[in-house]
Amino acid sequence: MNNAGPFQGRVSYRWRARYRAVSLFGLWAIGVSGFFGPAGALGQDGSEDASSPLSRKQQMIRDRFERFQDQLFRLREELSEKEPENAARLGRALERSGELGLDEQLNNIVEMLNDPSLLTDATDFQLEWMEQADAVLNILLERDSDNDARREELDRLSEYKKQVGQMLQKQKELRDAAAQAALAKRMLEQLDHAIQRVEAAQKRQGELSQQPPGQKPDAGKKDAANDQTDLSRETKQLAEDVKRLSEMKPSEESEDTPGMESARSETKAAADSLEKAAKAMSDAGTGMEQSQAGAAPEQKAAEDSLQEAKEKLEAARRALQEQADAKAQAQAQEALAKKADALSKQMKKDAAAEQGQQGQEGQESQESQDGKSGKQSPGEKSVDQAKKAMDKASKSLNKDEPDEATPEQDRAIDELEKAQQALEEELEALRKEERAEMLRDLEARFRDMLIKQRGVNESTTVLDTLGRDHFKRAERLQVAELAADQKKLADAAAMCLHILEEDATTVVFPRVMEQLGEDMTLVGKRLGDLNVGRLTQAIQGEIVETLEQLLEAVQKMQQENEQDGGEGGKSGDDGKDKPLLPESAELKLLRASQFRVNRRTAAIADAVSDGTESERASNEGLEALAARQKECADIATEMRDKIE
Repeated sequence: MNNAGPFQGRVSYRWRARYRAVSLFGLWAIGVSGFFGPAGALGQDGSEDASSPLSRKQQMIRDRFERFQDQLFRLREELSEKEPENAARLGRALERSGELGLDEQLNNIVEMLNDPSLLTDATDFQLEWMEQADAVLNILLERDSDNDARREELDRLSEYKKQVGQMLQKQKELRDAAAQAALAKRMLEQLDHAIQRVEAAQKRQGELSQQPPGQKPDAGKKDAANDQTDLSRETKQLAEDVKRLSEMKPSEESEDTPGMESARSETKAAADSLEKAAKAMSDAGTGMEQSQAGAAPEQKAAEDSLQEAKEKLEAARRALQEQADAKAQAQAQEALAKKADALSKQMKKDAAAEQGQQGQEGQESQESQDGKSGKQSPGEKSVDQAKKAMDKASKSLNKDEPDEATPEQDRAIDELEKAQQALEEELEALRKEERAEMLRDLEARFRDMLIKQRGVNESTTVLDTLGRDHFKRAERLQVAELAADQKKLADAAAMCLHILEEDATTVVFPRVMEQLGEDMTLVGKRLGDLNVGRLTQAIQGEIVETLEQLLEAVQKMQQENEQDGGEGGKSGDDGKDKPLLPESAELKLLRASQFRVNRRTAAIADAVSDGTESERASNEGLEALAARQKECADIATEMRDKIE
């Protein structure tokens, strides 16, 4: 992956902070319309006292711009090795500044401001300088050239992660199946032995049942009653052994398959039947000692319970045989190993393509096949290791040795989890870079809009002091220019809204941005109607306040993004990006939006009462506010649902 961009995750924080500081200082120094815009208006009377302060302010701008260019030059040299693309960007800005002669123009403007007769010309030169400075500013604020490449890499790594996640889930299922197969194999051996013991008990019980009560045993043998008691004791021990068999656990933790659950259930039932048989045998033995003919029913009950136990054990055996299909598991494991191999090869191919060694495709391809390429995709090595472990596991399963397969399957799981973690870390680093660039872009746009909006507001206030009734052609033209400037700011707000809608990680942020654009459009319309009164200025004040709040929220999030902090946390397994703003910042913006609705309502009421706003206009304003109020309620509901 390329390391371009002022906020790349692999570049030191010191370089990123210094680049950001210089860029924003330049933005501030270049676009201070508070010094440039009002110059002509303040000096219209032609007095020496009016021009002298302006000249001093202009000298401050000149000095700041010179320091700004010096910083750009030094930073370009420092970034030339670690961040060549950013260094080239700074170089282009310096070159463009020299071509336009911005520093010389500032010197000329300073001299012109010392001559009262040239104040009008100075204003024109200032405006021209600002337009030319925008060209330099655009170079500094241009988005990184590798945006498309980064987005492609995000998509590619997300697809890798998705495939690894699917393989990991499948491997866990196969590992559980192998662990269950190994357990089934051990249980089958013990079930066979238990069935043999039950059959032996059935044979002995049958012989005892055939002996008449009180019959004396042959020489050297116990009598029938003692034999019956001994058999009862042995059957009780068999019942305990079978019960333990039903509780056997796999060597590796796994969830029972339906077949295993059925086998456990049948085996436990067999243990219960054996306990019944042992009890019946004990009762029969007692009866036989007393030479009671009543022993026969107990013996018959013992025989029935033994037969029932045998049937249950055989049912358990069938259930285990049906689910312990090692061959099918081996085939599934082989198929998964092929998927891992295909992903590994794709990762190698993509890494080689990204490395971009043109003219060496053949050599690079061979190196990739040998695993010796200098460029690796995140998690690629772990996927390779997982594939090797899968191959070993499938061989063991083909030999019907699930006990040998499970350790290799565990290794495959470990390697896939490592690959998943490596991919998530790389994805988070890329998302962080993308967020940082977007936040930087938004900060620059908000700051530029704020500077220009303040200039429009100041000019509106100056015109209002003159009074609409006293407007002449010059003032009307000036108001028309302000309306055009306000329209441009509304267009800039629309661009910011587009960026936020494409991001689609926040709820309040884009809605507030949309409200801001509506207010700017409204102010542009009012200015177009020569309405520079108190309500217009109140809305302009709200615009400035909103921009300040948005700027503050973005700056705070930039700091948190640099520190890996913030409430948004890391991206989830679904790949959804961390929100551009945390919920707390969004709630703060929503609260401020509600306050603006409250103040606007009061401002409209005041404008109606003092006669500066017509009833029709006020009704239209209140209707718009009602819609704004409903929108705030809808946003609050959406935020609540999101939090819940």
